[in-house]
Amino acid sequence: MLQNSDQHYGSISKFLHWLIAVLVFCMLIAGYFMGDISNKTLHSQIVLAHKLTGLLILALIVLRLVWTLINPKPRLPLETPAWQTFATWLVHSLFYVFLILMPLSGWVMSVAAGKPPKLDGVSLSLPIAKNKPLSNTAYDLHSWLAIVIIALISLHVLAAIYHHYVKKDNIFLRMLPGS
Repeated sequence: MLQNSDQHYGSISKFLHWLIAVLVFCMLIAGYFMGDISNKTLHSQIVLAHKLTGLLILALIVLRLVWTLINPKPRLPLETPAWQTFATWLVHSLFYVFLILMPLSGWVMSVAAGKPPKLDGVSLSLPIAKNKPLSNTAYDLHSWLAIVIIALISLHVLAAIYHHYVKKDNIFLRMLPGS
């Protein structure tokens, strides 16, 4: 089924969830190690791939947000405590906010540094003039957001493990492909 039901996520939600998860994981790893690459050509290629992948994540997370708003979300079990329902809503909401802010901050940083991402020779710029202080501020925000996203991922994974192994409910299973 393509769309969500009240019990399971549909294949589009699952696809977007796992694609974004893999891309974000790879981006966090690449972002951490990019500065250690001494070969200038390789470094430039990885930085460009990082920028373009960030813009792809931005597009995908906006698409996922729209899809989430027009699809029913599977219900939590009736016995779920109110604080867990709130925590679920909060973590998911923060994921959307920070996964939009993260690529935007990187994009602003690049453009303000005078190095906008380029796709097939086309500059993907913003109406921002070269501005070193703005670029530095966007860099600091980008770095801080990475830490927050790592914390959110950790909470999300721990909650999935808790539901699967402690509660033994279907919360984790309903996001797996094929379920």
